[in-house]
Amino acid sequence: MTDLLKSIWLRLGSMTLAVILLVVLSLASVIGTVLLQNQNQGDYLQQFGPLWYWVFRSLGLFDMYHTWWFLTILGFLMLSLTACLWRNVPRMLKEMRSRNALLAEKSLKRFQFKHDWQLPGKTDTASVATVFRERLDGWEFRQIEDGERTIIRADKGRWNKWGYILTHAAILIILIGGWISVHYGFRGDMAVPEGGKESEISFLKGTETEYLKMPFEVRCNSFFIDFYPTGAPKEFRSNLTIIDHGKEVLTSDIIVNEPLYYKGVRIYQASFGDGGSEITFKLFHMDGSKKIDTVKTHVYQTWKDDKTGISIKVTDFKPYNVENMAGPDEPNKWQDLGPAVEFEMRGPGLKPVKIKLFQNPFIDADGVNQGSFMSISLTGNAADYKPIALGLDFTNPVEWELFHAFMKRLSEIRDDKQRQQANLQAFKQAMQDVFGDKRPENFQEMAMRTLQAVSMLPQLTWPMLPVLDDFDQVYYTGLQLARDPGMNVVWFGSALLVIGLCIMFYMPHRKLWLIMRPAESGKTLHVTLAGMVTRNQMTFARTFNDLFTELGQGFAGIDNKGSDA
Repeated sequence: MTDLLKSIWLRLGSMTLAVILLVVLSLASVIGTVLLQNQNQGDYLQQFGPLWYWVFRSLGLFDMYHTWWFLTILGFLMLSLTACLWRNVPRMLKEMRSRNALLAEKSLKRFQFKHDWQLPGKTDTASVATVFRERLDGWEFRQIEDGERTIIRADKGRWNKWGYILTHAAILIILIGGWISVHYGFRGDMAVPEGGKESEISFLKGTETEYLKMPFEVRCNSFFIDFYPTGAPKEFRSNLTIIDHGKEVLTSDIIVNEPLYYKGVRIYQASFGDGGSEITFKLFHMDGSKKIDTVKTHVYQTWKDDKTGISIKVTDFKPYNVENMAGPDEPNKWQDLGPAVEFEMRGPGLKPVKIKLFQNPFIDADGVNQGSFMSISLTGNAADYKPIALGLDFTNPVEWELFHAFMKRLSEIRDDKQRQQANLQAFKQAMQDVFGDKRPENFQEMAMRTLQAVSMLPQLTWPMLPVLDDFDQVYYTGLQLARDPGMNVVWFGSALLVIGLCIMFYMPHRKLWLIMRPAESGKTLHVTLAGMVTRNQMTFARTFNDLFTELGQGFAGIDNKGSDA
């Protein structure tokens, strides 16, 4: 049993297993990076289709970092690194301390870097050693006597194996930090309307939405947003107050990438949207009467008319709606079309329809008022919106009266043979009915809009036409709250990893041996310089050759001194 456990322990600490686990974990992390995690399940279904959606869901790829198989791979890799360090660190520490200077002749023959000198037999070995030491400033030396041989070993960067130790330990620490974050951290969303407060976050775990109550409340005092000319958000800022046990403890502004930190939780500015703005509709009845009702509702609420069964569910409101009004091959021409509300309208006998209704009439490039307009989607998808020009400018109540007066006069026409002339006469009578003898200055534009409305409005099968009359906008600030208890551990591991890699790549262990022994004749001193390095062979080759040249000059100086004497 002991032998089996020892064998398993050795297998766990093998380089092969560690590399395989690291590659598998890296591939899984790539999948988790490419495939957005914890998104709405409907989005996944629409993106991949039913088949691949269920395949990916069964594998847990939508919340991969919490799956049992990912955590199992992570655990085995941590265990493998632990076994590797446990087995190799004592040996590496012993090697760094030992610095055995003895070098066998058989080993010497296998050295790649090696040079020899033949010096006069009476050359002082101490002088040779002095020259050797002087040429290697900053190196560590150890000298031994092995029979007739005198061996000097020089080391530089002998603590290089600390690079391997720190690198492996750093990876283990980073994995531990990730494991801590997965098990004890969280990241969730919170929506707080202006003037409101919230203490609960929501997040997707697997395929389910879960909720977590924070130990404090967040109040949004105000929200500010600035836009580019294209309508894209330029900057949005929230002024937040942290309330802990009923006491205001912190008030601060936050913007994107500048979070607020409290009790280990980072609060990020993530998004924004409508926070339940009050919307006022005017309902223009399409039954031939001139009746106009006024109703108030809110974004995310549904208003229902008990008489007709018509319901209006308001889904969104935007005070700015910038569109590119340039034609084909023309430079961009951005125009703000003004406030718009989106809602879904349903009712008995009506096909559900999604509507984007603009408050302001459309003014073309020539400054001509083209009347009120809306976009309609019969599929419920915003990408299928089709613009509909209503004709009348519903911001001017007089045009509604003119439209009905014109329709009434048209109904009195009996002679179809001269319809065009009769229509013109009917409109003149309608103008007289509404304005009397004092026609408005823009009556010609009003006439064109009324004629367009006569052909357009009767096509609508709705019993009433909603028109955006007024609004009281309220934003909500979209916050992301995150607690990552393993982050500091990961940062510490990352710092160790950088240090370890620097030691490994830039502080190689260089070893030199200077071996002095008399030749068999006793008339010469045989000197051998041998060297080896753990990495950067090309750089070491240049260093070794330069040292050989310098030592040769130094040894020649010893010979000259002997000759002079």
